Amino acid sequence: MRINNIIKYLILFEFIVLTASELIAPIFPIFITKSIIDGSIAVVGFSSSLYLLSFSIVRLISAGIVDTKLNDRQKITFSIIGTVMIGISYISYLISRFSWHIYLLQVINGIGTAFRYSPFMSLFTRYIDKGKESSEWGINAVATSLGQALTAAIGGILAEKYSFNIIFIAAGTFVVLGSLTTIILYKEIDKQYIELKSN
Repeated sequence: MRINNIIKYLILFEFIVLTASELIAPIFPIFITKSIIDGSIAVVGFSSSLYLLSFSIVRLISAGIVDTKLNDRQKITFSIIGTVMIGISYISYLISRFSWHIYLLQVINGIGTAFRYSPFMSLFTRYIDKGKESSEWGINAVATSLGQALTAAIGGILAEKYSFNIIFIAAGTFVVLGSLTTIILYKEIDKQYIELKSN
């Protein structure tokens, strides 16, 4: 099945960011209860709530901005900003000592995820190949799910064998590097615009 280049790069972007993020998922609650001075199961639950709350609020706001204010190139930039925020929040767990540090970083992570996700959804929907909508969304879902399955296992092994720090550094670094794949999209979108204009 042939997939246009914009969708390919969007899938690659999603794959890198989500699989890198999954490195943290299996060890995050353990990190909070073992490494945070006032960490507890309650802190784990509250930090998850703050992430979801901040994501949900900003997701609605950012979606409106993306739909009404931004062109496609600006959407890519918006998504890069959000992705870098996610990566920075992961690396910043290295210097977290108290629960309020975790809460703050979870809010930043939630906002960054909303900034990343709103433009991604908009661009994917806009450039998806007609008649292949279900297939291409399916490829995106399967690719990221398989990647997450692998990195969740790797994250647990690395944390047990080495430390939490290596997980946060690896996840943050790969997430930030993943944002660089979207730079290729500037060229691809410009190419599409020129083709449409010439037709």
